[in-house]
Amino acid sequence: MQIENFALVSLPIMFGLGWLASTWDKRLEDAEDEIDRAKKQKSTFRGLNLLLSEQPDKAIDALVEVAQLDPETVELHFALGSLFRRRGETERAIRVHQHLVNRTDISTRDKDHAAYELGRDFLRAGLLDRAELSLNRVGRGRYSEQAKTALLEMYQIEKDWQKAIISAKELTNSKDQNYPHQIAHFYCEITVEALRRKEIQAAQTAVNKAIEIVPDHIRGIILQGELMMAMQRPQEAIEIWKKIEGHHPAYLPLIADRWMKAYQDCDNAFEGLHMLKKNLDQHAGGELLEQVFKYVIEIEGPEIAEQLMGAVLLHTPSLIAMQKRFEAQYLIAQKAHQEERASDIKASLDLLKQRTNILVKYTCSSCGFRARRFYWQCPGCNHWDVYSPKRNEGFSPSTTPSM
Repeated sequence: MQIENFALVSLPIMFGLGWLASTWDKRLEDAEDEIDRAKKQKSTFRGLNLLLSEQPDKAIDALVEVAQLDPETVELHFALGSLFRRRGETERAIRVHQHLVNRTDISTRDKDHAAYELGRDFLRAGLLDRAELSLNRVGRGRYSEQAKTALLEMYQIEKDWQKAIISAKELTNSKDQNYPHQIAHFYCEITVEALRRKEIQAAQTAVNKAIEIVPDHIRGIILQGELMMAMQRPQEAIEIWKKIEGHHPAYLPLIADRWMKAYQDCDNAFEGLHMLKKNLDQHAGGELLEQVFKYVIEIEGPEIAEQLMGAVLLHTPSLIAMQKRFEAQYLIAQKAHQEERASDIKASLDLLKQRTNILVKYTCSSCGFRARRFYWQCPGCNHWDVYSPKRNEGFSPSTTPSM
């Protein structure tokens, strides 16, 4: 009986002691966690304070300490690196991302992310060789496509068209279906360089590849004609360029001078000019008007040019057409030795020229960059085929960049 009574009394005591022991252990664990949190908070606040105090090196060291205490703060480093890069502080961004790349205690995905961000840092800093090395370290995971896209951007900056072609081909399976057109442009760039060096065979090979990738590629067709002209075969150039005149007449201004040169070489300048004039009904608002006017003055005389500009003003009124009509009238007055009339016309002509000289010609449909000449690749956003060959007749605000 005494043993049973002792057991009954000791059971609650042992249960109580066990509960006290577990509670004590939990308190110890909570205390340790609290100490760790305090260390992290202290290091984080110290890093941010140093950052705000313009002491980036010490700030990064403090934030590195946070990352060592808690690997989840890797995202903080990515955020800081992106912030530095956006502010143009590429050296700081490079140091943050370089630290992450060199760490061995983070996941493969985070290392790929760090290599990608580091490549972008180097690209922003203009260190293209280092950017290429870092971007090529990115594995086949989530950041693979982004790294290849950055490499493609870099190769275009370097004008390394062969590497750009390889990168773009690797991206052709992505959602962006414009890569074949970009590849065609890369081959066209190679063609232009080959023609400049008078390497006819290399130019022919490159332009044929452009047409093979994108049949009826407008720039490729233009360059095929230029290749024929370089080979002293103007009649074949004309036959090629007739595809532009028949199917893409809006692009005629890009080849008008070479078109007329080909016809002149074939002793048939009147027919070449007639073909260009025929397209003024639909495209008199663009650069074609100025080119046709120039050749009408040269071949047919100012009287015909004045009549042509009068007809254009009836169906497509514009400041350029009015200016060209005044130019023709001025030449007619000079030819007739009408000095007073020529002087009056010149006063109006000079005023029109002041206005038309500030006209905006082309506007990028992607970024809005305004230019006074046509570009296949926008100088502002580096996108391809974003300029319409039709010129906009509007005035350029003083705050808008233009070329």
